[in-house]
Amino acid sequence: MTMKNNPILIAYADDHTAVRKGIIAFITALGGIKVVIEANNGAELIKAMEQAETVPEICIIDIKMPVMNGFETISVLKQKWKNVKVLVLSTFIEELYVLKMIRLGANGYLSKSCDPEEIKAALVSIRNNGMYFSDFFSQKIAVALDNRHIRLPKLTEKELQLLKYCCSDHTYVQIAEMMNTTQKSVEGYRDSLFRKLKVNSRVSLAMFAIKSGIVTVDQGVTPI
Repeated sequence: MTMKNNPILIAYADDHTAVRKGIIAFITALGGIKVVIEANNGAELIKAMEQAETVPEICIIDIKMPVMNGFETISVLKQKWKNVKVLVLSTFIEELYVLKMIRLGANGYLSKSCDPEEIKAALVSIRNNGMYFSDFFSQKIAVALDNRHIRLPKLTEKELQLLKYCCSDHTYVQIAEMMNTTQKSVEGYRDSLFRKLKVNSRVSLAMFAIKSGIVTVDQGVTPI
């Protein structure tokens, strides 16, 4: 039996027990998924991972958790277990939260309001393709970037500069100030990048910048 036919081994950290138990019940009922670790926070997850005989393939984590939040948790996970993938499942769906998690190495990001079927789809995609970002990111581009099938189009110096800033926490107004230009000009560079890279969101630009090596993963994210 190949790995892809084996159940996906999951660890899940979320301090809302009822939510965690409910989601686990839904996704395991769909088949092909086995939850081997449950934790109330990141610290419990890390401890359980260290003691586990079999390390799970994918960790599902929330962002806002006591003791060790999601930002701190993913930093430790990526440092200790480089092959373990991380799916963020959170009520925080604002762009800057997604960007922070991308910069820390998240392989997927979903809202807790999504259907259980999408959680399973995300887990399968992360196992097979390395990532899943739903509406936040184009799957076609993500897979192609992972397989190095996309060549970086010709970008201007200003477009490259903006592409790097897209991975930061700065607003477009702040980016305009740092680039010594106007917000309207920044929006023009952004729209040009959208056309050239065939994406339609800042998160997509950030993912492109990281996956293509223009920007390295930043570990210096301030936790909430």
